[in-house]
Amino acid sequence: MRILTLSAQLPFPPHHGKAMRDYALLTGLAAHHEVRLLAFASLQEIEAARPLAAQVPFQALPRPAHRLPRRLLLLATGQPDLVGRTWSLPFLRMLYRTIEENAPDVLLVEGLEMASYGLRAARSFRRRTAFPWVLDEHNAEYLLQRRAWEIARQDGRGSVLGLYSRLQAGRLARFEAEACLAADEVIAVSEGDRDALWRVAPGARITVVPNGVDTRYYAPLADSRPPQPPTLVFTGRMDFRPNIDAVLWFCREIWPRIRAQTPDVRFCIVGREPVPAVRALAEIPGVQVVGAVADDRPWIGAADLYVLPMRFGGGVRFKLLQALAMARATVSTPLGAEGVEGLVDGEHIALAGTAERFAEQVLRLLSDAEARERMGSAGRALVVAHYDWQVLLPRFEEAICRAAERARGKEPGCGSP
Repeated sequence: MRILTLSAQLPFPPHHGKAMRDYALLTGLAAHHEVRLLAFASLQEIEAARPLAAQVPFQALPRPAHRLPRRLLLLATGQPDLVGRTWSLPFLRMLYRTIEENAPDVLLVEGLEMASYGLRAARSFRRRTAFPWVLDEHNAEYLLQRRAWEIARQDGRGSVLGLYSRLQAGRLARFEAEACLAADEVIAVSEGDRDALWRVAPGARITVVPNGVDTRYYAPLADSRPPQPPTLVFTGRMDFRPNIDAVLWFCREIWPRIRAQTPDVRFCIVGREPVPAVRALAEIPGVQVVGAVADDRPWIGAADLYVLPMRFGGGVRFKLLQALAMARATVSTPLGAEGVEGLVDGEHIALAGTAERFAEQVLRLLSDAEARERMGSAGRALVVAHYDWQVLLPRFEEAICRAAERARGKEPGCGSP
């Protein structure tokens, strides 16, 4: 089967959530199908992604400049910022030309930000060909922005970013409903996201295929560490609003409670592009802002506890799957653990909904090495059984093939290109 894929970026190197999902799924599909990718990328990003081309041939154009005049125009048109910032007539022409030349069996759209192209292609080509389009929803985007607004209100800060989220949540809900109802198949990453999408798009065909992890790559490390202070670790892109909020809340509300009881504990924030507010956290005693690393596994593996103090966001968090796969005992908010089916509080993870309870859970586990080991082992077993990419890829492939079957009314030959 010929699968033409659209993405806002090249998924290589797979160093953050969207790239990880795209890379795992596209290279997995390429083992049995003819997969082609159209994306946005700079010349430097194209060069860095050359190893990807051997598995998934791609073409890329420079991403549109998202400067103030363009953003003001988006405000005036009512289009969601997420969608408008990826709109490009040259990209649309490249898409149409590729469809004409390669006649795909399925158009796979990775992320809501590229859904405008799926809508346009379906309207332009459906009269002449029966190819369907599938929308892989990495998040229920309107819900993410709605939660960001709620957190801003809860904190008593009607900030500019909070007001932005309130505006975007409404726009995204309308556009997300249109895209989900128009797509031949929608793939959500969690049951919660599927329910959220059904609330705005009742009747949409939605299948759940969660985010996953390579459990052979993210595996427990040999414990050859020298003695060190008790260590807490958080990983993730530090220019991403949910991650920024998580570490700011942790350091302001939770960290002082922990340090008061365990003065030698340290907290390591690992992830690229830390914004100034995150870099400033390094001034707090015991807090280390590490920044970008080539490999996050040594940092996760060195953690006595992995912490996930997320207060908003969506989907299934790769960072949680990675920590569990590496058998790290983890303390998380309920929202941080959202979407991972089968997690049992106290068995696979420790959950805490308030700053006080979060600190209590951290202190309890820091003082109990056996409990940490039991929790880490149980968490890894759950992830290996249900969230390894080799388990999830057949479900993703089945959803795409089902869309193709419906479009043609016959079996498209899913097992071969």
